Amino acid sequence: MKRLPDLPVELKVLATAILVFAGLSILMGFAYIVAAHQGTNADYGIHAADIAALYTGPGVSTVTLISLAHIHLLGLIAVFSIVGFIFVHSTLPKWLRISLSVLPFLAFLIDISSWFLTKYVDIGFVYVVIGAGATFIGALGLMILASLYDLWLGRRSAA
Repeated sequence: MKRLPDLPVELKVLATAILVFAGLSILMGFAYIVAAHQGTNADYGIHAADIAALYTGPGVSTVTLISLAHIHLLGLIAVFSIVGFIFVHSTLPKWLRISLSVLPFLAFLIDISSWFLTKYVDIGFVYVVIGAGATFIGALGLMILASLYDLWLGRRSAA
């Protein structure tokens, strides 16, 4: 398995483009959440109740939640897989590469499950939604930044 610093420049450029676009997609998702809730409170902040309204509000049916889960699962599996594939070629310790590469998948399963728990069990599960979302976004961010660093500034193997 080739490490990121040892890749030829054309693969480094391709991996960089992929990582930058993956990062932008995550930032746009966050920007959507902010923009969608701007002005719903007097202070223009996002509160747990605003996030809970995404799952419990009027017109949010089980069919809508299933549809959203389906779309998010299909889209994010690609992002998680591609970023994870690049990241596992980094020079970080094996245990960290394994742990961090599967963390977005696990956190997102908890996130999606919590959508339904927020709607049907207790609105307090919205904090699990927020925590799991922050976890998978944080893990992706760390993988992207570590991979970019390793691609361009990492030590090449002595060959």
